[in-house]
Amino acid sequence: MFKGYAKMKKSYSTKMDRFIPNSGLNVISYNIDPLLNSTNKNIYACLVKKKDFNSNFSLRTPRIEVSHKEEICYLAKQMFGDFNKGFLQFIRNLEIYTGIKFLSIYKAKYRYLQLFNNGIVNIVFLRVISLTLGKSQKENEDIFNSLIVDKGNVKVEGINLRIDCFSKMISYLAGVIVGDGHLSKREGELVIVDGQSNKKKLLKSEKYLRFISNLFRREFDAKGTVMQESKTWWEYHLNNKYLCRFFNYYLDIPFGKKSSIVKFPTLLIGDNERYFWRGVMDTDGYARENRKQVSLRSNSNFLINQLKNFCEKHSVPVSVKTEGKTSSLRVLTKGLLNYSRVIGFSHPRKKAILIGHLKDGPKFVVFKRTLKSLSGFSNLFNILRPYKTVTYIKLDEHNQKAKKIEIRNVLSEIRSKFRVNITRVKRNRYNDQFVICSKKFAHFVKQNAVYELPWQPLNNLEVKQLMEGWKL
Repeated sequence: MFKGYAKMKKSYSTKMDRFIPNSGLNVISYNIDPLLNSTNKNIYACLVKKKDFNSNFSLRTPRIEVSHKEEICYLAKQMFGDFNKGFLQFIRNLEIYTGIKFLSIYKAKYRYLQLFNNGIVNIVFLRVISLTLGKSQKENEDIFNSLIVDKGNVKVEGINLRIDCFSKMISYLAGVIVGDGHLSKREGELVIVDGQSNKKKLLKSEKYLRFISNLFRREFDAKGTVMQESKTWWEYHLNNKYLCRFFNYYLDIPFGKKSSIVKFPTLLIGDNERYFWRGVMDTDGYARENRKQVSLRSNSNFLINQLKNFCEKHSVPVSVKTEGKTSSLRVLTKGLLNYSRVIGFSHPRKKAILIGHLKDGPKFVVFKRTLKSLSGFSNLFNILRPYKTVTYIKLDEHNQKAKKIEIRNVLSEIRSKFRVNITRVKRNRYNDQFVICSKKFAHFVKQNAVYELPWQPLNNLEVKQLMEGWKL
């Protein structure tokens, strides 16, 4: 990247020969531009498409704020002896590159020069300048990147785009769009929806979308509109073709219908991945009030499995269930605290529900360890739940249907090793209930195995500290 005109002039005066081609007319066409088919993501391929090209393409392709006018002037003078001659050659090469013939080459030069003097250059024209000044593919790409990128930031039609790294806010907003957002097929509009049938709770939807609007303003300097389109939902609308293309190109969010094909963007792998999943959970996830349960339902089985892998990697126990074309993921109650630390919520309604669950704490115990003399029985103690005068046998894993042969083998092992009678209680559920009705055995289990709450309820100070980590 250029560091300034003085430093540039010194470096270019000593190495000018490697930037000057044999002929300024030696410019390729758009159709064979290697930058468009590069394996590396680049802002040019992101923002420019063939359908934008017509006689008024300068009005349809983005204009870039360029802070390196002096460098272009210097290189044009070095190559052509005069800046005006060089600029006119850039316009002629623009015709070759686009395949569009201007009615008047001089009028076109005047129009582009006016923009250039104001520090604004059409991105396609800037690409032509780099192709004219560069001697090889590597050189013209280096020149293009140097002229267009300022410390990893590109300002396009008033929108700020970070292309060198993706902040936690970009990661979060990508998750929001994947969850309950939409990029229009025409590529010009981004819509995010949030609703609730309860009028009082619907106020939280409005608050949340205003929060989303503020994030777009902070991160991209983009101004959208929050409106109530129905009695049961609010919408956020942002009209900006290039921001839509940014999310599509860099973050793999499809235009149009997407529910069955969305996935986690590979460019977000790293520390900020958790914010993507929070965005998904804030919009498409559920936080139940009456049950300590956080879940996600999606038509994209791939997305559900990616979230499952992320949760398991961060010690958040989950269960996944598939019915037809739809999959659902449930964060188990014993994993709520870890979920809160790793992902959490930013949506005010869901955040309040989760905090209530964390303060209330779990109402059941889980097996932790046995006495050393009975360490070989850990697998059996793990499925026993002592309660007053009886002991329950927990055979169903995450409320899913257990296989009959597995049930039979487990019950047989318990009878053999503990010499107890097991009572079967039929239930209208996936699995029947099995109980050992013995006060003596319940006492034995309590004495030889440690059962504790999976996590302790949080106090106000702990909740406050947790919420500090949820800030974006």
